[in-house]
Amino acid sequence: MSIIVDTYNMMKKDLVLEFRTKETLFSMGLFSFAAVLIFSSLFKLIENITLEAHYTISTAAMWFIITFTIMLGVNSVFSRETQKNSIYSLLSLPVKPQAIFLAKLLYLLVIVGVVETFAFIVAIIFLNISIQGNLAIFLIVLIFGTIDLAVAGCIVSLLTIYAKSKTLAIPILFFPLIIPSIIIAADATKNLTFYYDPTAAISNALILFLHAVIISVLTLLLVEDLIAE
Repeated sequence: MSIIVDTYNMMKKDLVLEFRTKETLFSMGLFSFAAVLIFSSLFKLIENITLEAHYTISTAAMWFIITFTIMLGVNSVFSRETQKNSIYSLLSLPVKPQAIFLAKLLYLLVIVGVVETFAFIVAIIFLNISIQGNLAIFLIVLIFGTIDLAVAGCIVSLLTIYAKSKTLAIPILFFPLIIPSIIIAADATKNLTFYYDPTAAISNALILFLHAVIISVLTLLLVEDLIAE
């Protein structure tokens, strides 16, 4: 039970600090809004675009925006500890490293969820994405895909705690890890927005969830070594 309490307390601390300053939320929200407007403007410049091409590009654009929004959040996961040189104070706390990782992961998921809700509404309006059939299946794909990307992002943030150039190290580690997930998530979304093949979409969503679980478990087993200097 202690690991659950420790995870909750550390997550709550990070969220209180974030919602007090709103620095990361603002930057993520501004990027997602600007990205949606840019893609919307590009669609208007393309003449005689087919419906299938429109949905293919729209779903790819949606996951492109989600991915880079998460990457902005990844930079903030351990930023307070590294900027104020308090990472050693964090490691000296009488809590398990697994609790630190889980707290940071939940913190990232919460702020990404807030921004993603905003971006999703904006994307429906400006990118003209319509959901065919069951909205619940679409939300499952969206949630599982987001969890998968957030887990990968949190792992990368953990690996780059002591990196001198995090802005360079994070993309180098993050993109190779999440490219398969983006392809699967975009394909699942297209199956719901154009072809409406819920069976294929659910299968893809389960693959995303399974991938997130596997890399999370591996990280929890190795987190004590990864977080040590």
